[in-house]
Amino acid sequence: MALSSQNSKERWFFLFIATLSQVSMAVIHLGIPALIPLIQDELKLSRTEVGLLTSVLNGGVVVAAIAAGKAADRFGERLIIAYGAMACGIIVMGMNWVAGFATLFPVLLLLGLATATSTPAGSKAVAGWFHARERGTAMGLRRMAIPLGGALAAMTLPSVALRYGWRFALAFAGLFAVGMGLAALFLYKEPPISSRRAEEGPVVGIKGLIQRRNIRSVIFFVFILGGAQWCYLAYMELYLTETLGFSIRLAASLLALGQICGVGGRVFWGFLSDRFFSGRRKPTLLVVGFLAILMTLWTSLFSPQTSSGLAFLVVALLGLTLLGWNGLYLAFVSELAGSRVAGMAIGLSNTGAFLGIVTLPPIFGFIVDHS
Repeated sequence: MALSSQNSKERWFFLFIATLSQVSMAVIHLGIPALIPLIQDELKLSRTEVGLLTSVLNGGVVVAAIAAGKAADRFGERLIIAYGAMACGIIVMGMNWVAGFATLFPVLLLLGLATATSTPAGSKAVAGWFHARERGTAMGLRRMAIPLGGALAAMTLPSVALRYGWRFALAFAGLFAVGMGLAALFLYKEPPISSRRAEEGPVVGIKGLIQRRNIRSVIFFVFILGGAQWCYLAYMELYLTETLGFSIRLAASLLALGQICGVGGRVFWGFLSDRFFSGRRKPTLLVVGFLAILMTLWTSLFSPQTSSGLAFLVVALLGLTLLGWNGLYLAFVSELAGSRVAGMAIGLSNTGAFLGIVTLPPIFGFIVDHS
């Protein structure tokens, strides 16, 4: 069923509001990896503990992702988007009182619980406001919020932290998230029920979704790519400073470049699937995965003699692939499940992604520590 002309115009504004809210949460979520060298130095963390730090941060997302999806299906995405952003902002301010890994644990766990709200609620908003013929592009635009927030974090937070301390930098990011949550609460509107009905799909539970082979395949795919993505985010800056001898500022700039390429990738892959694959998400996801493998293998060839130009190129291409697939897979999942249970299906697949995020980075760090 077609949206009215007025709703057709409004949907881009509501997409903008939902995207801004997720940008603010991404500044926090990805700002912590951008500050890892400073946090590691002050709190005396090993590389294994750095990996565990990201696992604790993302472990809360694993725990809460399905519940957040169910909440978005039941209460609507507006409240979940708004309160999730405000909760992230308030919780991250608690970083001002941490003194070591033991006290980081509860703060990062709570932060992960709040962060879990952003993906199912925001993706459900796109599924409700946009038709299948443009959903890949719209989902890519919304999901570019994450690497965009990461790029903003990488470009601003290290500089602020070097001048005022990393705790102050994260508190500033927290205030930004609270403001964006309030904006979503008062400015976002949910789509009319009639616009959802054409693609509602059957009502199923978690068990019914898991029993579907296509859903299980997507979960396995995002488990691997999600873990690889956070190995990139957590360790690339350390790799560039330790192996290539880059300064923290230059390494952070390279990480920001990768995030910016991830922004472009999320829109590009969605547009490619809409226009050149006629809305077929699966072949596009396979292309992304293959290119990500090639870029990862290329990175393993780095050495102290590697030119900075080559490092820039590889980090950028890794951003395009490892950070660029998320919007495409979310469009795929929402279409496989149907809009009535899109939030729960996205929460389930997000659980798979964050299980990879939780388990693979510390394994990676352990291997590096002992090799």
